[in-house]
This record gives sequence, structure tokens and C-alpha cells, in this order.
Amino acid sequence: MKLLTLIRHAKSDHGPPLQQDFQRPLSARGLRDAPLIGRHLKTAHAFAPDVVITSPATRAATTATLVLQAAGLEGTPLLEEHRIYEAPLHSLVEVVQGLPATARHAVLFGHNPGLELLAHWLCGAPVIEGLRTGGVIQLTLDLDQWSGAGPGTGTLLAYFYPAQIGGGKQAHAD
Repeated sequence: MKLLTLIRHAKSDHGPPLQQDFQRPLSARGLRDAPLIGRHLKTAHAFAPDVVITSPATRAATTATLVLQAAGLEGTPLLEEHRIYEAPLHSLVEVVQGLPATARHAVLFGHNPGLELLAHWLCGAPVIEGLRTGGVIQLTLDLDQWSGAGPGTGTLLAYFYPAQIGGGKQAHAD
């Protein structure tokens, strides 16, 4: 049995008109929500990943760093994977299937629609509707090796987003 946590970057700032999408930072709300996500994962979900991989886009990498810090996992290696940025489903599947065999719990920080499509594909059916910014999907995968990840191997364990745990625009006016 494997555990896969998919985390969409927190709310980003659209910045100056000519700023590249890849370099968009988190907004003030995103900077507040990311640590909230980390604390919630630590207290409510016994968050202890073996491997953490992020899109190298600024908003995703910053979310990953803030979540890990708030969860008390500052020393956890954070690997950047370019295939996660603007990834088609097959690229995300390759990332999951290539995870280290020894890892029991893996985390991917990335973007939508890719992460949502990956969750649906692994579960063999739609399991959520609209992965919100800062949203967290946890799946159990009924397999011994990540290389066996495929349609129907996953089961939704949890889904939450900042507004459900005290963050988001409902709690903070931006």
C-alpha cells in the first residue's frame, strides 16, 4: 500500500503584465494559506512523506517550502521536477511510476488541471470537482511498487482546501 499526496500551489499573484507564468509568486493569501496547509497536514493527517517533489515554478516551489516548514519537515529534501509544470497527464503518470520503490508516502506539489486529472486517472473515476488553489488530495494506492500505478489503483482518502481549514478568502479579505 502506498500513500500519494497531491498539493496544488497556494493562491498566486498575477504580478506585472509582462511577468512570465513560471515566475508568478504567491499572493498575500497564498503566503498565509501555505503554512496553514502544512500545520493541518501535520496535526490531522500525520504527514510524514518519504519523498517530496515539486514543480520548479515559483508559486509551487514556495508552497512546498512553506508547507514543509509548517509541518516541521524543514530538513526533508525537496526535489524539483520540470515534468510537473504545465504537465499533461502522461508526464505526471511517469513521475509517479518512477518514484523510488522504497518510498511509502510521496508528495507532489504542482498545478491544475494536471493534479486533478491524475487523481481521477488513478482512482478510475472523478473523485473531486475543481482542485482549488492550496487544495490537497490524498490517495491510497493498492500496490507494492509505484511502477504499477494505473487506472483504478487509487482510492480517495482525503480532500481539503484552505477555506475548509480556516484559510482562503473566506477568512481573509485580499
